[in-house]
Amino acid sequence: NRQQFIIMALFTAAETYFLNESIMEQRYIMALLWAILILRNFRVSYIMGKIVNAIDDIFEERSKPQLLGK
Repeated sequence: NRQQFIIMALFTAAETYFLNESIMEQRYIMALLWAILILRNFRVSYIMGKIVNAIDDIFEERSKPQLLGK
């Protein structure tokens, strides 16, 4: 969904900004928190990509013409 992608991208960008701010201010506990949130977003994106690829593969197999006798 396009809206979910945009929201995820905005949140990841904001979290990256706050991660950088925390590192620059030497607030490493907060930086760790932001890093965990960013990694969670990357993990969710990776899993969603795998699901979308699997669904695309299923539709591609169904759209191929079936050969009789094979």
